[in-house]
Amino acid sequence: MDYAHPKKFKEYEDRYDRITVDFARRDFKYFLQFRDEWFKIMPDEKPDSFRSTFHLNWIYMMVVGNALVDRYYKRDETIAKWIAEDEAKDLQISSSRLSVEPNCQHCGKQGLRIIDKTLMNRGEDYKYDDPEEVLFMLKCPHCDKNSAFWEDGAEWERRHTYCPKCKAIMEERTTRLKTAIKTKYSCPKCQHSYQDKLDLIRKKEKPDPDFEDDRRAFCLLDEKVRQEHIDAKHRLEGMVQLDKELKEKEDNKHIYDAVAQIKKLKIPELSEILSPVLEKAGYIEFSLDKPEMGRDVFIGFSCLDGKNDRDDYDSRKTLKKLVNKALNDTNWRLTSDGITYRLGYLSGRVRAYENEEDIKKLVMKSKNLKSKQTSSQTNKEKSSYPIKGKDGRDIIL
Repeated sequence: MDYAHPKKFKEYEDRYDRITVDFARRDFKYFLQFRDEWFKIMPDEKPDSFRSTFHLNWIYMMVVGNALVDRYYKRDETIAKWIAEDEAKDLQISSSRLSVEPNCQHCGKQGLRIIDKTLMNRGEDYKYDDPEEVLFMLKCPHCDKNSAFWEDGAEWERRHTYCPKCKAIMEERTTRLKTAIKTKYSCPKCQHSYQDKLDLIRKKEKPDPDFEDDRRAFCLLDEKVRQEHIDAKHRLEGMVQLDKELKEKEDNKHIYDAVAQIKKLKIPELSEILSPVLEKAGYIEFSLDKPEMGRDVFIGFSCLDGKNDRDDYDSRKTLKKLVNKALNDTNWRLTSDGITYRLGYLSGRVRAYENEEDIKKLVMKSKNLKSKQTSSQTNKEKSSYPIKGKDGRDIIL
């Protein structure tokens, strides 16, 4: 007997696309509300004006379009995941075996025949992520009644229905009708009772005349429409990123002002900066080594201490202080190697900071960095056209 339940690939496609269409239809209603609201607050704006087209396209992408592109990209991956999950379940069912031969739950005899296998969660208080186990349904050839057992041989215990008033276990009486199953629930403790009816006739789904058209539009099956959405998503992401960068620069204006004031020295200018400062302090014959060109630029330097009465510690300390001070407002810094000294000969290395991000980190460590100034007006305050989003938040136009 084959217990696997394979589905056709089209069934997975239909399942995924119906979810996409349902979400898109809901979101598109929100977009239409935004569009109506836009023309209420902008009564003089024509529908085909640049401003209306720009803002409405932006709103459309935020409310509808971005999600459509994301779902298009995830379509194959999600379908493959569903297929793999179902195949794993089918394998779990088809390979399962009862660990012991059970006795009929009604007459106690053996020789039961397996008529069905299914995956279920065991127990009444199972959680959503609890593993599913195989439940066997067996028919007794002696009393012609069905019994249910788990794979490990444990009997299936029917899940109880509890009284909504006193929480006692309800007594159940089921009546099989021609087209339905009627169950009466009675509480033996407080006498509360009610009936439930399970309709056995599957209601035909009403045809959805707009589904195929919406599927083509919202699932981005048309190549031209799909590319327009993808391009619009990239433009919107670029605008969002630009807005973040502008906001970050506005919030950290004191840092970027300091970055702008940093002197970006070329290698020949290093000697022009350091040589006269060091010579004035008694360090002579200053020279630069050949630059080390890699991801970063390092240059070694050397000089002689012209003051013979200065010991090595004071010589190194004074030179380090002079170099740091001279390079303080430039994009060069003394490396962590420090200064080496031997018999009046001193050497060290400096490093160049070239890109804006590195220079930004450099000035942020500076003790001379001015304190942050609070912006007098936020972007939200500057905008005159907020519209409520579907989650209740403002969308600033």
